[in-house]
Parts: sequence; C-alpha cells; structure tokens
Amino acid sequence: MQPRKEGSAIAAVLRHRICMTQSVTEDITLHEGTLAAEFGVSRTPIRQVLQKLAYERLVETRSGVGTIVARLDPEERQLDQNVLEALFRAAADCAGPDDMPDTVFERLQTRYRLIDATGGNAAAYLEHRTDLLEISADITADAILADAIRAAHWRQIRWRMTEAAWDEPDCFARLHDALKASVACAETGDAAGVLRVLAQAGL
Repeated sequence: MQPRKEGSAIAAVLRHRICMTQSVTEDITLHEGTLAAEFGVSRTPIRQVLQKLAYERLVETRSGVGTIVARLDPEERQLDQNVLEALFRAAADCAGPDDMPDTVFERLQTRYRLIDATGGNAAAYLEHRTDLLEISADITADAILADAIRAAHWRQIRWRMTEAAWDEPDCFARLHDALKASVACAETGDAAGVLRVLAQAGL
C-alpha cells in the first residue's frame, strides 16, 4: 500500500493511468475499494475523486457495473478535435484584457524550455499536454467554459496518447511551435492570443 495521498494527487495518478491506457473501446472498471486500499484512504475521498473525473468526462458510471473509464468513439475522433478547437476560439472571443494570471508567462516559458530538453516519449508528451491543459483553463475567464475546455482537452490528450502521437515527429514540432507562439502572446498579456494559438495548432 502506498502512503496516504491527497485527493488532488490521487486524481493526477488516475488521469495519468487513464491517458496511458491504449484501448479506446474496452471497459476498464475502477473499483472504489481497491483504489482506497492502494492510496491508503477511505472510500469517501476516492468517491470524490471519481466524481471529479466524471465531471471531466474521463470516467462514467454504468448501472450494474460501477465506474468505468469513458470509452472513446473512433467515429467521433474528428468531432472531438473540432470541439476542442471551437472551445478555444470561444474562450478567446470571451477573453478580456485582465484575464492573464501573472504566472502564465513564466509557466509557458518553462514548458517551452522543457520541451527541448525532454525526449520524445509518452511520459514527456503527457506532462507537456497536461500542463498546457491547466494553463489554457486558467486563462479562460468563464468558469463553465474553462470546465468544458478541461473535459475536451482531456479527451484530445487521450486520443493523442492512444495514437502514440509522441512518436510522430511533427507532433512534438507542433507542440513546440504552439508553445513558442503562446509565450510570445503571454509576454504581452494577450490571453486571447494564447487561446487562438491553441485553436490553430492542431494539437
């Protein structure tokens, strides 16, 4: 059994596992009791974490089965991409001049430097995309829209991980270019510009 973890740390571990899962159509059940024992907590915080992941559309509750990893529908692959890009554009349209948190420029700059320092592997790609997800949600002024971006972005990350995108040369190149352009926008406090970069990046 691992040392007791806080809810946010448990959620991060489970997101990582879900995104690293290669199957998009298999039913993978998450058992509250098993997770509680693994993380050294009661079922209550596990239930709270699973509710949060359900809100992010990473898991779903199925009658008679329990909580399972949400399936990805191959027939909706392009739609999922389009939805994320549309949400980025909507967030850009709603962005105001004061919607850039002070830390965003530094976070983007750090991530941009790290992408050149890390290899093109699954763990590095997932880390870059996860951080970019949080940054994009943080600069989205409307809370409902930010939550929608998180859910759509997680779905897109899952697709990319399933497709082994980190092994495609142009995928890291697109991420590199998007971060470079985002840093330039963030330096001037242009939250809308960062979101438009992400909408057009084909991530």
